[in-house]
Amino acid sequence: MLFKATVSLIFFSTFTFTVFAENTTFIGKFVQGGVVVGKNITAKKIFLDDKEIALSNEGYFIFGFGRDHKIKSELKIIQKKNNNKLLYNLDIEKSNYKIERIDGLAPKMVTPGPEFYKKIKEDRALIKKGMKKRYNTNDFPHTFIMPAIGRFSGVYGSQRILNGIKKNPHGGLDIAAPQGTEIKSIAGGLVLLAEKGLYYTGNIVIIGHGYGIKSMYIHMEDIDVKEGDIVMQGQKIGTIGMTGRATGPHLHLNIYINNVKVNPELLFAISK
Repeated sequence: MLFKATVSLIFFSTFTFTVFAENTTFIGKFVQGGVVVGKNITAKKIFLDDKEIALSNEGYFIFGFGRDHKIKSELKIIQKKNNNKLLYNLDIEKSNYKIERIDGLAPKMVTPGPEFYKKIKEDRALIKKGMKKRYNTNDFPHTFIMPAIGRFSGVYGSQRILNGIKKNPHGGLDIAAPQGTEIKSIAGGLVLLAEKGLYYTGNIVIIGHGYGIKSMYIHMEDIDVKEGDIVMQGQKIGTIGMTGRATGPHLHLNIYINNVKVNPELLFAISK
């Protein structure tokens, strides 16, 4: 049996809302860069745009939308009883992004010469390998904490113009703070990568939190964990630095959900 539902949005604050339809609840924001946590205790499998997403034993699941996600998506829930299907037609709100101009970067960090290509290629392969690793857990991460205390100096989705040259949009959240400021894990998980000296990112840590959620910490000074470590939420993983392509000490935080880079601020918003 097939049930169709168009999700109606009930706004409770700037960032969060809850929707109730066909035994399913949602909290989050259906917007480009947005993050949504859902629950349906009758669910056996969940699909977003025909791609299966992880489901906890209690019926929780999480998904997100990329910077330029299309304006429509479909969420399909297959129920335990009789394999009934629920279809949710999702309207995805468009986001407006800032233009950020950053000057004063070393020319080789904006337009690197061919002598750096091998290093950059090796670094990208290293990050890709770390991102392919998975962490499976029965504990669904219900809350996420800020990794550091500081000023937001760069925001998700903004178009970056570096030394006057248009570059890829900014994919994360920059938190500016003095060098040596403590960086904490946003949630419990497994360290998938902990490496120093990458060309663009500098010292970097990637942590898997289960259910397709991964956090990436860039431009670090010290790294206090190693690949394979299990970390707790709030555990110190290192300190803020300015390694790699950076004009000052800050943490660049990327959040991925099911390999989609989402807005970290909207992830933290669902924990409030």
